[in-house]
Amino acid sequence: MPAETPALSATVKYNPHLWGPAELRAIFVVRTRELADLLRLLRGTAPGAMPQHLLITGARGMGKTTLLRRLALAVEDDPALAAGWIPVTFPEEQYTVSTLAELWRNVLDALADTRARQGAPAAELDQLDREIARIGDLSAAQREGAALASLDAWVRTNERRLLLLIDSTDLLLANLAGTTEAGALRGAKARQGTPIDGGATPLWRLRKTLSHDPAIFWLGASYQSLESNHAYQDAFWDFFQLIELRALTVAEMREAMLALARTFGVGRGLTGEAAVQEMARNLDTRPERLKALRAITGGNPRTTVMLYELFAAGGADDVHSDLRRLLDTMTPLYKARMETLSDQARKLLAHLMEHWAPISARRLGEVSGIATNTVSGQLARLEAKGLVEKARLSGTKRTGYQAASGCSMSGI
Repeated sequence: MPAETPALSATVKYNPHLWGPAELRAIFVVRTRELADLLRLLRGTAPGAMPQHLLITGARGMGKTTLLRRLALAVEDDPALAAGWIPVTFPEEQYTVSTLAELWRNVLDALADTRARQGAPAAELDQLDREIARIGDLSAAQREGAALASLDAWVRTNERRLLLLIDSTDLLLANLAGTTEAGALRGAKARQGTPIDGGATPLWRLRKTLSHDPAIFWLGASYQSLESNHAYQDAFWDFFQLIELRALTVAEMREAMLALARTFGVGRGLTGEAAVQEMARNLDTRPERLKALRAITGGNPRTTVMLYELFAAGGADDVHSDLRRLLDTMTPLYKARMETLSDQARKLLAHLMEHWAPISARRLGEVSGIATNTVSGQLARLEAKGLVEKARLSGTKRTGYQAASGCSMSGI
């Protein structure tokens, strides 16, 4: 008897960079319009012209990371684009970056990794490694300017521009906003090393670089538009062109699940078109199942992967059974995410998730026993994390709050 097709592991679900290129090309079927728009913008950026930097926004699990990675493949697959651009990718969250010197050195390091994967000549890779090591030996005041100079030298030598695919841009900018490096560097430019504007804040220096260097195209992803009450809002107010990833429709979820079936199989050993036909039968026998699950989970692509596993496994075919199995899968992820929040934030989010309609900050304070002014501050932070969203209170024109669409079903 053929072995049962193994389900995607949680690691693979939450880390699209672990999917192989062929798997990603096969699975990527529902964000094709956004991908085409991004490629069109790249093709429309003439050599030497300043690019319009972009920010992809959307809640957790909406496919931001996957879209960035698929764009990198599309650029490498297109000879004309690959001749002028090199896509540079990074880990999803750059937790270790708190200064611009660290950012630009990381760009050099990621560039070296990308070129090694592409089979670049040994001499080019050795030169990049030497530059990275040299910058690490410099003083803190010298590193930022030296790293930028090294990137500029690589661009001029290779006649290719850098497409920086920066996931969690909001987190990165928040880290840079919290640094004290500007004060430490003030006056250092006059004493040693490559000069930098030590008097400007890191965020304004970053904006200046992105505004004046046509060789760097920042294409980031973020939970939010950056134009809210955050430390980085002034420097990057109205700076990025936004591309918002919205919830999938029922038809798009079905298409994605068929693509997953074709790539990873279903049931006991069915693969390829046989797997697609079996998945289509599971989906179409009771079409109300997917419609109901889409309404509950918010059309979240990450949750769609989990729904694929439920339908691929077969078994009970009613919505209540689907929900029980989905909640069983999500519980460890839900608990891990909740445990990262502060006590008050965790309590407020739990109340919002139990309240099946938008609720005012005042009412939330009453049911939670937390002062309203404290509730408002915590809600603002939860909203910034993409876990809470504003919504119209029923029967009024006033605004309340609710758990973000599908957050409880997508690892919040």
